[in-house]
Amino acid sequence: MLIKISPKKKYESISNGKEEVNMCYFIETYDSLRYPIDSNESIGLRNAQIGAIHAIASYDTFNKKCAAIVVMPTGSGKTGVLMMAPYVTQRHKVLIVTPSIMVRGQIYEDFSHLHTLRKIHVFHEDVVPPRTYELKNKFSEELQEDVSSADVVVATPQVALSLSENEIKASFDYIIVDEAHHVPAQTWQSILNNMKDVNTILFTATPFRMDRKEIRGENIYTYPLSLAYRDGIFGEVTYIPIEEAPEKDDLIAIEAERVLINDREQGFDHYLMVRTDTKDSAKALEKLYSSVTQLRLKRIDSSTTYNTVARAIASLKLKEIDGLICVDMLGEGFDFPNLKIAAVHAPHKSLASTLQFIGRFARTNADNIGKAKFIAMNDNDLVIENYKMYASDAVWQEIIIDMSERKIHEEESVKNNLKEYSRITDVEKSSDDTVSLHNIRPNCHAKVYHISNFDIEGAFPKSCGVQDNVYRSYADNTVIGLAAMKTGPVWLEGDQALDVQNFLYIVHYQPDTSLLFIYSQNKTEAYYEEIAEAFSELYEKIPRNEMHRVLGNMKDYQFFNTGMQNRYSEDGESYRIYAGSNTASSIDETTGKMRSAGHAFCKANKDNVPVTIGYSSGSKIWSSLYLKIPEYVAWCNECGSKIADEGIIVKTQTNYDLLPIPKRLQNYPSSVFFTFFSDKTYLSPPSIFLGGDLTDYVLTDVVVKIDNVKEKQIEFTASIDSIVEHLSCDINGKYKSELNQIYIKDGRNRVSLVEHLNDNPLQFKTTNDALIVGNEICTGNPDAIAFSLNNIDAVDWEAYNTDIRNECGDPTETGRSIHAALLDMFDGDTSFHYLIYDHGTGEIADFLTVSEEEFSIDVTLYHVKAMGAQNFNSGVNDIYEVTQQAVKSTIWLKSKSTLLQKLVERRKGGRCILHKGDFEQLKRLLRTNKYFSAKMVIVQPSISKGIAMPAKYQEVLASTKFYVDHSGRVKGLRIWGNK
Repeated sequence: MLIKISPKKKYESISNGKEEVNMCYFIETYDSLRYPIDSNESIGLRNAQIGAIHAIASYDTFNKKCAAIVVMPTGSGKTGVLMMAPYVTQRHKVLIVTPSIMVRGQIYEDFSHLHTLRKIHVFHEDVVPPRTYELKNKFSEELQEDVSSADVVVATPQVALSLSENEIKASFDYIIVDEAHHVPAQTWQSILNNMKDVNTILFTATPFRMDRKEIRGENIYTYPLSLAYRDGIFGEVTYIPIEEAPEKDDLIAIEAERVLINDREQGFDHYLMVRTDTKDSAKALEKLYSSVTQLRLKRIDSSTTYNTVARAIASLKLKEIDGLICVDMLGEGFDFPNLKIAAVHAPHKSLASTLQFIGRFARTNADNIGKAKFIAMNDNDLVIENYKMYASDAVWQEIIIDMSERKIHEEESVKNNLKEYSRITDVEKSSDDTVSLHNIRPNCHAKVYHISNFDIEGAFPKSCGVQDNVYRSYADNTVIGLAAMKTGPVWLEGDQALDVQNFLYIVHYQPDTSLLFIYSQNKTEAYYEEIAEAFSELYEKIPRNEMHRVLGNMKDYQFFNTGMQNRYSEDGESYRIYAGSNTASSIDETTGKMRSAGHAFCKANKDNVPVTIGYSSGSKIWSSLYLKIPEYVAWCNECGSKIADEGIIVKTQTNYDLLPIPKRLQNYPSSVFFTFFSDKTYLSPPSIFLGGDLTDYVLTDVVVKIDNVKEKQIEFTASIDSIVEHLSCDINGKYKSELNQIYIKDGRNRVSLVEHLNDNPLQFKTTNDALIVGNEICTGNPDAIAFSLNNIDAVDWEAYNTDIRNECGDPTETGRSIHAALLDMFDGDTSFHYLIYDHGTGEIADFLTVSEEEFSIDVTLYHVKAMGAQNFNSGVNDIYEVTQQAVKSTIWLKSKSTLLQKLVERRKGGRCILHKGDFEQLKRLLRTNKYFSAKMVIVQPSISKGIAMPAKYQEVLASTKFYVDHSGRVKGLRIWGNK
């Protein structure tokens, strides 16, 4: 209970120059205050609020004139404390200064009805609210009566400044400043200077500024973000990067829609915010989103009234719209915890603004919400605390300077070249819809295939919408297609009004290299492959070691964006992106041993002319240039000649040369032994259709098992529920299915499992440390892999009356199941505090144990499989599946938050049953800042420590241990076998 201050009985107020003596509202209401503690049973004050309000009351006893500063993270209940402050300090008249009209309206509405304080049971419903006045205009004599009669006046800085310059300022004895990091600004500071004798309290979530100006005052209470996370009031934010490429806004918009749909399919009540930095940009994005997505969005900015914003929020809650397009203005005072996806087209520049922005999405005070997702492109805008992990150089805005005589020559050359393009169509149609090829400026981007039998007369697929708007140059072996796709707006049923979206397609063939270059604004794998199939007989992607040659024959390399594939996920990530002015310097010899080259974008000099060039594992090349058609064709030819030149050996003379480059897969090695999904699939797993019905399963619940490894293809099965689909992947990375049974709902797209895998290929791992993705193989360090019998712990299964051929069924004549025996073993084990049983489809592991030490949290995953072979150490199938499960489960051990999120999701489906410990306590534990480590245990009684082990057995076990030991937080793999 708060220690109460002796009430102040009377106060003086000024009204029309007359002195009045009144009882103070806050003193009168003081005894009605209650301090309920928030719990599972009832809503009350959170830890942050209890600490803050006690600190405020304590500080007030010193009667200091120095402003008090209270630091509370976004979402921790700052508004409730702000409203309680006048009561606990027994003020008579309060001025609240807010940063915006929207925040002003929110606080006015809240104070006028005591919504927040009644909701958290600080006040009973019958407590009368204070007389609250929203000062919307600068103070004048006409407003004096309204201001004088109010207990609380809420105003924005410019209006509050006018108040502070009038004698009525003497009637206030308390100033509350919301979002106090603005205080050093001149207007805010003038208010405090004009009312320097008035006690002031400053609230902020970010007590620092980009310009490093001081926020003057005494820090009386700070509630750290780590504790807010521990308490579950600051949730997780996942960064979903968009690979650096042109059409930034289009790609962010499309990804945002996909993630939103996937979240909703998984039962989350999520909404989207599209963030930009100017009103003009917001208007452009409004058109863009209506064009490339089916999302229903409302645009609002700083000029929008509070009532308009309130109506927009109401529309969100009524599910009438899917989100908002905003310009800065929702960073402060905005409270809608279901806003969980941020499409960031123009990131904030300061750490304070960035943290506050993220905080809006990290709120947890709502049902059916999951992780917040922060979607942005890997570009130079994303700068957080000077760490440019996803930055790029200003080279993206590179300006090409051309000498006048060169420009004249280029124009003449372009005109002559474009005369070679012919369009065969109905003359009557051609007059109105002809587009001048001279005005087309494609950005330098292309998907590259090696093909046979180019057919220049080929027709673009119907899905491209090109029809007869096709231009062909037989001299350049180039085909240009222009499409005007008509689609109905999302708000209209029928075709009375149609929106038109224009698309450009370019297909260019280089005879000398047999390379096909495709320019498409729709960059899905399916589109590229349809186009390649339309203009050739056979086609295959180019492996990275050949794509890498586009960096050849240049000098003075500066890498601005590099991606690296991690074969082991040592730090819990499978793919790392570095960006900045010199990313190659971040690579060392250790990095080269652990990672291989993924994608690269650099600036270099070619014949003393600066150029930019990039390539990726998706067989794509790009530059920062926008070129005319003939120049674009020449750029493709130049890149193609390099790609096909086996004599080019790239030496950049930077640390990028330390990274091994994946090579073309010639044959599948027989040592392939497990596979797992792509990183993109784990970041945002799509939902699954079975039998035509959308299920609660996501793709990561599917069990993939390798059945047969042949030289030219791998055969495998994908199993979910009772459905088993048989698939294969050839050495070109092309997936096929005997019968499509599993379908994926990814965003608004419904595709087969095969189509999804062609876009997001599986990753195959071998027992000799090689990684295969698509048509590429990256060799590892096979000499580092060795198996020791010391890794096996011999369990006396007979002592536990165990039927080692029965994993989890009912007892048999031979004995009880392995699971039952393990429960007996665990029952007498006091080394851990939590025991979780999670056997079933999509499991983390069969058993999980969690122990809490003074400074650490230790998690152990147990993967169990029964003996199937006739003899010990005789059936490789006994270990294939369980080792794959062990490897796959490392994805859930990237961090405490990743594991916690998975546990919560599993428990929603009735899984992850606790046999020991309390789940709420476990959640709190996993939100602490204690060090997190993990171990893995494979339980397979068919593995014997005392019987000779075949070489294949040792290979599988050794490679599993090597991978697990180098993955995530896992620091050791043990095998519980037999004597």
